[in-house]
Amino acid sequence: MRTSYGLVQSSRSARPSPRKLAAVTAALALVVGVVPAASATPQAAATATAGLVPLPVLVEEDTRARPYVIRPDVSIVAPGAAAPVAELLADELRAATGYRVPVRPRGHGIRITVDPKARYTVDGAAPTAESYTLDVSHRGVAITARTPHGAFNGVQTFRQLLPAWTASPTPVKHDWTVRAVHIEDAPRFAYRGIMLDVARSFQDVDEVKRHIDVLSALKMSVLHLHLADDQGWRIEITNDGKAEGDPIDYTALTRVSGATAMNERGHRQELGRTGYYTQAQYRDIVAYARERFVTVVPEVDVPGHTNAVLHAIPQLNTDRSLPARDAETGVVPWNGTANVGYSALDERHELTYTFVEHVFRQLAELTGGPYVHIGGDESHAMGHARYVDFITRAVPRVQAATGVGTMGWTEYAEAGLAQGPGYWDGSVVQYWIGSGDWVRDFVAKGGKAVVSKADGAYLDQKYGPTTPIGLSWACRTDCDFPKYYNWDPTTTVSGGIPEDAVLGVEGPLWSETIRGGDQAQFLALPRAASILETGWTPAARKDVTGFTARLARLGARFAVSGVNFYESPAAAWAASVAGTDVTARRGVAARHGLGLVAAPGTKTDGRAITPDTVDTDGDPASGSALRGPLTATATCAGVVLPVTFTQAQPRDALHGAGVYTAGVEAGFTRDTTCVLTPSAGDPVSVRVRVARGGDDRADRQAPTLTVDDTVRAGTWVPLTLTGFEPGYVDIRIDGVTVYTVRADGEGRFQRHGVIPATTPTGARTITAVQGERTASAAVEVTG
Repeated sequence: MRTSYGLVQSSRSARPSPRKLAAVTAALALVVGVVPAASATPQAAATATAGLVPLPVLVEEDTRARPYVIRPDVSIVAPGAAAPVAELLADELRAATGYRVPVRPRGHGIRITVDPKARYTVDGAAPTAESYTLDVSHRGVAITARTPHGAFNGVQTFRQLLPAWTASPTPVKHDWTVRAVHIEDAPRFAYRGIMLDVARSFQDVDEVKRHIDVLSALKMSVLHLHLADDQGWRIEITNDGKAEGDPIDYTALTRVSGATAMNERGHRQELGRTGYYTQAQYRDIVAYARERFVTVVPEVDVPGHTNAVLHAIPQLNTDRSLPARDAETGVVPWNGTANVGYSALDERHELTYTFVEHVFRQLAELTGGPYVHIGGDESHAMGHARYVDFITRAVPRVQAATGVGTMGWTEYAEAGLAQGPGYWDGSVVQYWIGSGDWVRDFVAKGGKAVVSKADGAYLDQKYGPTTPIGLSWACRTDCDFPKYYNWDPTTTVSGGIPEDAVLGVEGPLWSETIRGGDQAQFLALPRAASILETGWTPAARKDVTGFTARLARLGARFAVSGVNFYESPAAAWAASVAGTDVTARRGVAARHGLGLVAAPGTKTDGRAITPDTVDTDGDPASGSALRGPLTATATCAGVVLPVTFTQAQPRDALHGAGVYTAGVEAGFTRDTTCVLTPSAGDPVSVRVRVARGGDDRADRQAPTLTVDDTVRAGTWVPLTLTGFEPGYVDIRIDGVTVYTVRADGEGRFQRHGVIPATTPTGARTITAVQGERTASAAVEVTG
């Protein structure tokens, strides 16, 4: 019987019985500590869509059908335009299963088809560019779409049907089954965005790509990059194509303001991260996003939030630019504080518009997208009249220079109030706060709205008062994912706007307090999933209870893939176990990891994994589907061994539990099969292969610190550390800690550090301290 779980009305479906629902729950891939539902409650019905985020428009499950099983001979059949999408899926399956997973133009198995004439049947709706259908039976899998983007969407849904361990970067032993379903799907809005602020604290190319991977799996379609702000400039702009007579050296933007960042508000006094993208690196990000059907929208904020511009470009500093230039240097000082609203370009200075045209022309050429974002927010110091004058002059010049539409925050809609019909044709206002009248006027004059509800979409807000990073101006108490789920873009703007005026939704992630990709993930997830479902799922189908149940199953996938996220107490996070084959040195007693446990919301004392429901142990209280401690034993060659659990990154105030390694202390003299038996869930069989080998421990490098011999107080200087352990390192001047930095996975840090303006001149000692590991350098500090 095919059953449809409350998502659409379907004459083909019948209400499932309690026994069938229990059978569906029990047949799911190994999930420990979850009790099958005993009645057809809404929570039980949600099990059929377990892990599907965002919720598809139609999900029907055949409760009597056998599941599809991924076997070692699996292949993906993807002719023509479907092949690149298939390769992305194949890469994941190869990594987790160890199977070959070839992609072929014909055959049987997992079939992905791009057919411009494909039928689409949800409520009789016409096909869209992102529509897809997905069918799973014991015979195989079929994903059909009219475009490669639609096929990609179908693949993301299929991945969520798979066990969480398909997200593993290394091979694991697991039961690779997928339940029989039929899914028909299409998005509510085309624009489903997340913004990364890399201006205040930089994120490297690999960190941005990681965000794209994680969020495109939740059907993000737009990555908005905030590339410049008062604290720093993050994109290389060359002097190529300058207008005749333009005296600006655009390379100074990154040379000067690529080396500045936030110098306050970091957790444990961690310094903001400096850096910038070369044009080649930026093109690489854009191409990577495009392969995953994500459009990049670049933002350089003007006329405000421009202190970094004025610090780098002398010619833009005038008697009217703000703040006042330094009389000695001719430019404004760098500012690494979180202050806003104090900086502004001179709207009467013709070179201001030459600068804006040149920068946005290069950004548009590098990006190749439909929009450039000009910011336009919080220009408080320049006043209303000056601000409107700038926007009305800058927008048409940017549009002419780039050939694409402009985006801007709520305030820039005000500049069109005195303009005629069609003024905003092809452009977008991003509503975050402010007048609904401006937004309605904007859409009436040809524009569209992207809605970013400040207290329901701003991902930089604390989850609660004790969250160690984040702000609280927009959301002050309970700012967890349920609140970020319960809003709608058509009613968020005061007075409301019609559905067809909304281009989509976006969750902005500002980085005043963020240092690195792991902290960005912590603040973004799971709240980004709430926002992206609002952008995808029809409003009438949204339900926070069902979303919570589905999200709880998705958490294990996050953990397996190495994604850091806030393990909210609002969800009972599911747990899952997989085995890992081992190679051991013959006769050498050592610890061997025989399995992995993904159990968000838990902690361990080494002997058991238990739900972490307290907030007095250095990390937030959480929730877990485990009903008690999870322990395990391993039986190897008839010998029962106790299993202990370790973590690469223990759960703390800014990191989830991640994945536990279940290991034994033993020596092996021959190849052996071990059976890992958890206290809840099914046993897992793994192989131990014995091999000869010596001691593979590498000698640790002695720590080093490198900095220029002569430094000036109040400036950023190159700083390099090597030979430390991953994690925080105190930076001290003459024995006093001035801030911290974080060494990467290889124990290195190579960016810029600050010499505080209050540092006395003369001979000083800079020291990096991490426990017993230290390194020092003598410097001469000048004024």
